[in-house]
Amino acid sequence: MLWSSFLGALAGTVIGVLALVGILVAWDYLTERKTQKKRASEGLSTLDSILESHLEEHIVAHFDTLFPDWKIFDDSPESTIGADENSKPTGIRYRTRAGEIDILCIDRQGDFVVIELKRHKAPDKVVSQIDRYIAWVKQNLAHPGQRVKGLIIARSFGNRLSHTLSRRRGIRIWTYRWQLKFNKRPNRKV
Repeated sequence: MLWSSFLGALAGTVIGVLALVGILVAWDYLTERKTQKKRASEGLSTLDSILESHLEEHIVAHFDTLFPDWKIFDDSPESTIGADENSKPTGIRYRTRAGEIDILCIDRQGDFVVIELKRHKAPDKVVSQIDRYIAWVKQNLAHPGQRVKGLIIARSFGNRLSHTLSRRRGIRIWTYRWQLKFNKRPNRKV
């Protein structure tokens, strides 16, 4: 009888220890998965920010080709004297009290154009954002009779944005597509 009580207690202890070890292993596994997901999402957000900065860099580097007869706005004193070739116009990431305009430029008619870049699908709330920028430019930079327009450049847009823009004059949307393509080459035997 004493012996069976001892075996029962020992079995209970072993089961309890195994259950505790199982819980700790499961906890460690779930924590590691959560950490891996977090690292993966941080990697994606880093990739997203790289893509947005590359989009901006590409547009600025090829501005004359993409927007013939337009110029990036520049209100710096150096722009009238003769800018250093390494300096960038102030219209790139133009800071205002309404927010930061991605690119502020002047079209061939002499009107301001506020360009807002979106690296993915443009949400319909981007209209509110660009409206703020347009209002600020009208109040602070535009001369009487000078119009201020908006241009949203995004990878794609949805029906909501399309419907919102159908009622707005002076804001257009363009889409872009970048493609990474690999050319497979046959393995050569060396």
